[in-house]
Amino acid sequence: MQYDVAVIGAGPGGYVCAIRAAQLGFKVALIEEGTVGGVCLNRGCIPTKALYSATKMVAKAKQAEAMGIEFSSPQLNLSQLAAWKQGIVSRLVGGIEALLKSNDVTLLEGKGRLDGAHRVVFSTGDTIEADRVVLATGSSPMELPGFGFSDPNVWSSDDALLLAEIPDRLLVIGGGVIGLELATIYNRLGSEVTVIEMMSEILPGVDLERRSLTLVRRALTTQGISLHVSTAASSIDGSGEGVVVKASGEWAFEADRVLVAIGRHPNSEGIGLETVRIEPDKRGFIPVDRDLQTVAPGVYAIGDLIGGPMLAHKASAEGVKLAASFAGEQRTLDYDMIPQAIFTDPEVACVGFSEKRAKQAGREVTTGRFPYAALGKAQGMGEAEGFFQVVADARSGRLLGAQIVGAEASDLISEAAIAVQNGLSLDAIADVVHPHPTLPEGLKEAAENALGRGIHTIQR
Repeated sequence: MQYDVAVIGAGPGGYVCAIRAAQLGFKVALIEEGTVGGVCLNRGCIPTKALYSATKMVAKAKQAEAMGIEFSSPQLNLSQLAAWKQGIVSRLVGGIEALLKSNDVTLLEGKGRLDGAHRVVFSTGDTIEADRVVLATGSSPMELPGFGFSDPNVWSSDDALLLAEIPDRLLVIGGGVIGLELATIYNRLGSEVTVIEMMSEILPGVDLERRSLTLVRRALTTQGISLHVSTAASSIDGSGEGVVVKASGEWAFEADRVLVAIGRHPNSEGIGLETVRIEPDKRGFIPVDRDLQTVAPGVYAIGDLIGGPMLAHKASAEGVKLAASFAGEQRTLDYDMIPQAIFTDPEVACVGFSEKRAKQAGREVTTGRFPYAALGKAQGMGEAEGFFQVVADARSGRLLGAQIVGAEASDLISEAAIAVQNGLSLDAIADVVHPHPTLPEGLKEAAENALGRGIHTIQR
């Protein structure tokens, strides 16, 4: 069968690319050996955030007494929680399948691999031909030497999201985004959680201000999560009851289960790269040019396969950009301007440049901050911890970046993202009338402070 475009991998990059290409008039085949939606929908973003939302109710229940509301302690039905989470995933999977069908995308089930630049062969022996092939095979959890996922005591993030059990003691190796999000969830579910991170700070690799990291670290500790930085796991002993993990600094951590969350690696093996002379780099990422083209004519790659932030919305944006390019439309994608949301408690979200990074780039900047504690809505929610921060060019007032640490930061960052990506000024945010009482007022107030005209905080 001959197609204009064949996409290998139906994750948030692949299926979006396939649908947009079909909307632009191309005959498209989408190849997936598992379930559409990829890691994000099935074993990542969606189940994690569903559990984050569910367990947030447990955390809020503990705060209710201070508000004058008392009821018995929440009871956990683990199997029902797991089924509820899976129900959400299944409904969204069905929605994507319906979208593919309505857009005339041919969904082909099976493992596909390149067999030359314009040919895809399946494990069944069937083949298809395509003028363009898009590689969108995503990534998988990284193993730590000596802590293989074949050990029943060692979990990957996939295992943790199955909700097979709630261990009394959970040791999380890795204080990055995945590790801290799952630590938050399991702490709420009742596990005694310890997190160890080999780097000198949590959330390494995320461009966050020192005050943001300090606030998150303090909040997690207050919630009962034990954090140890500059601590690298070295060995695991499961010969006794539970396991003992030895780490640098002569640390020995006892646990019932160990979650390894040290990052993800691209799924670049076994997809036929050698047949078109594509050589991944030493980390397994596929090199592409600014148009997402590999060294092989007619072969493209997007998403986690090509490095950069491993974010679903980044992969989707690349999918849209690539499909548009097939139709002759050139779109730019500024990776510095892609927002990120982290679902710890409090939430963390950022877009653009931090103050530190802007200064390192030689920019003269002005900043403005506004605390959640000064927002009536946040006080009424019992969510007064956190702050808004904006960073702008000191001369033009153009917004360069924003960080939000606090309740619903993942939703609030979008207004800042629009401003940053469109080169808007502090005035553009400050002069917009925001409804009261709401959380988005915090961004307006931070912009007012940067302009030296804040009303609801003391100007210094």
